[in-house]
Amino acid sequence: MKIIDSNGTPIETPDLTKGYLKPETQTIHHDAVAGVEEVSHYEYKTYPNGGKDRWKVVDVPGVDPQPAWDEKVPVQRYILYTAEELAAQAEAKKKAEEAAAAEAKKKAELETVPGRMDALEAANDDLVLMMADLIGG
Repeated sequence: MKIIDSNGTPIETPDLTKGYLKPETQTIHHDAVAGVEEVSHYEYKTYPNGGKDRWKVVDVPGVDPQPAWDEKVPVQRYILYTAEELAAQAEAKKKAEEAAAAEAKKKAELETVPGRMDALEAANDDLVLMMADLIGG
């Protein structure tokens, strides 16, 4: 699909960090074609035994007449972001990075929970044994 800028100039590789693509249609006008009749002649070759070959040679090929017509072609228009849009994107990216860092920190803390639980259970068992010794049981 063809990509064009705001002036209608084709673009090969748009920078999607600085702008976006918007689907549109572009109208291409085709002029009418006048019909031309074919112009041709025949050529011959005579052989010594009296035989002949004949073939048609086209001097001007014929063209069928066609009316003018418009063609709708799908294109993508490259539209640059405004300064406000770029600032909003930078802010959103910063927030997303902060959220990802907070999520990673939370995940790291959750991974330590089983070890901490085992340590608390062992300490609790030690307390129960000490209480049993004190009570005399």
